[in-house]
Amino acid sequence: MKTWLKMGTALTLALGLTTLPLAAQNLSIAKKQARTAAAGITSSSANGITTITYNGAAVWKGKTSGKVNARSKAVDGTTYAAAFDGEKVLWENVPGAGAKVK
Repeated sequence: MKTWLKMGTALTLALGLTTLPLAAQNLSIAKKQARTAAAGITSSSANGITTITYNGAAVWKGKTSGKVNARSKAVDGTTYAAAFDGEKVLWENVPGAGAKVK
């Protein structure tokens, strides 16, 4: 009985140690995804007027001439969001955010 108990303990320990690197790897991936999660920015157009919405609030409204694109990125706790009319920055949540999300 003692031999079976020792073998069972050794097997449990060995299995636990072999899965430890996988758990650490998954934790690293989860942390990376949390550092680069995106914020909510959208663009919509109606009757020639484009509206940029950031986190549920309309932050910019006006006429546009090209394809409107809204992008965001969160890096290490700082959120960068910007909306573009072609290459021209229409709106950004912080100065320089357009260059960060491009």
